[in-house]
Amino acid sequence: MKTLKIIVLTLLTIVFIVYGMGFMMYSGLNKTLLDQQYYRTVVGDYKISAMVHEQLGDMIPPIVRDGLTGGSAVTDEMQKAAVEKQVALISTAITDALDESWIEKQAVMVTDDVVDLLNGEKGSLSAVIELKGKLSEIEINIAKGLEKLSDAELIGMFGAPRAYIPMVAEQIVSKLGLPESLVIADLVDEMVPGTLKMVTGYLEIMNSVFGIVAWIVIIVFFLLCLLFWKVGKGLLWFGLSSVLTGGLFLGLISYVSNFSTIERLTGADLGSLPLDSSTVQGIIAFTFSEMKLMPILFLVGGFVLFLLGLVVNKAFHKAA
Repeated sequence: MKTLKIIVLTLLTIVFIVYGMGFMMYSGLNKTLLDQQYYRTVVGDYKISAMVHEQLGDMIPPIVRDGLTGGSAVTDEMQKAAVEKQVALISTAITDALDESWIEKQAVMVTDDVVDLLNGEKGSLSAVIELKGKLSEIEINIAKGLEKLSDAELIGMFGAPRAYIPMVAEQIVSKLGLPESLVIADLVDEMVPGTLKMVTGYLEIMNSVFGIVAWIVIIVFFLLCLLFWKVGKGLLWFGLSSVLTGGLFLGLISYVSNFSTIERLTGADLGSLPLDSSTVQGIIAFTFSEMKLMPILFLVGGFVLFLLGLVVNKAFHKAA
């Protein structure tokens, strides 16, 4: 009988720890990746919009240059200088239109849409980034830049006098081939097909296993333990198991809250993100710090239950 109790106790402890860690992960996800305020905090505190805007400033000139030259190398010095002047003008027009404020608004809109989907509040992504107004703004910016050129430069680069600046600006924007809108659902399906369906499926399972039912399971589990052993021993076991669960989870998130560790475990190339490594590390550390409340509650609550169990157990032995 004693051996059976030890086996049952060991199995219960393993189940409790595994389930408890799963519940804490679920709680942590709800506070971070499934919470709209989390993304707003990250975008604002880590100046994501400014970084993305800076990355655009680096990415756009080569794209514009290839568009102007057809990807061919320009060897003539005069022609090369003319191309570079056009590249600078067009690139500046684009980055000025797609400013930090606009980028931040789009980031908030897209992340809100994704969070609503992951939380089951909608069945599909509906966010659309409208660029039609920005195309007009880019055209205006290009026209302003052309106004600063001399008549000779305008004729040399575009074969058109100053009176044709609006038409030249319109033609440049047309050649850029920028879409009037970006449908986020289409982009996600193209870049990572099937991922959202898979993620929402996993989240539905987690909601079933670790949602409100979790609290009922924990309470019933706790009562069964008290009945299986005497109250004092049940409290001792439940308290110790809670401390172990909270401690293990804190140790786990401390281990994985590192840039290189996540890359090694997941195979993801975080260095390819349009953010410097220190910022990525800061976001990772912030994310996992938001997950620490529940394991700390497990630690504190477990310690209190363990002490209570000692008191009850001691009182029981005295009464006996």
